[in-house]
Amino acid sequence: MRKPVLLLIAFVACATDNNIRTVKNFRAAREKGDEAAVASYVAPGARLWFEKKEGPGEPFGKGGGSWDHWDQYFHARTTLTEWQDHGQSVTAVAHETNDFMRLLDWQPTPYTVTYWFDGSNRIAEVLIKSLPWKTVNRLPEFKEWATRNHPDELAYLMPNGKLDPTGDRPERWRAILLEWRKGERPSRPQ
Repeated sequence: MRKPVLLLIAFVACATDNNIRTVKNFRAAREKGDEAAVASYVAPGARLWFEKKEGPGEPFGKGGGSWDHWDQYFHARTTLTEWQDHGQSVTAVAHETNDFMRLLDWQPTPYTVTYWFDGSNRIAEVLIKSLPWKTVNRLPEFKEWATRNHPDELAYLMPNGKLDPTGDRPERWRAILLEWRKGERPSRPQ
């Protein structure tokens, strides 16, 4: 009776290793710009959600996601740690940094990324979810300055008071953040 149990444990471990390897290989291919390899790790019609798996989500995989240009433009770097197996899915804790965060002295908090797989071990669904930690950044200070100096630009960059990564916003964010940073008073020597 022990052999079937051991085989089941070995099968589950192998599936988990395969799922984690799939995500790691997908991320490596995406970083290299290997579109054929990226496509091989993603199920047709794969979707991405933020915070909750509600509604249709966004396209996931090669291009199409609303944050793709933002991440490329701001040189986003994300490290995944603390992998957890959930059978047909895996979750990792993501630690991200990018130029946008650096311009705002943003001390990023980790978040989770959960990947669900189809029967062919391809990524079919992804959920990015914030962890309940408080972030430290200078966004409120920047928004105060922008409200006084560039209210229309701030309204464009943050419709409904939220970050919008679409269109030319990354380029416009960089320009206004550099203007804000340039106008800062130098700190006093100690």
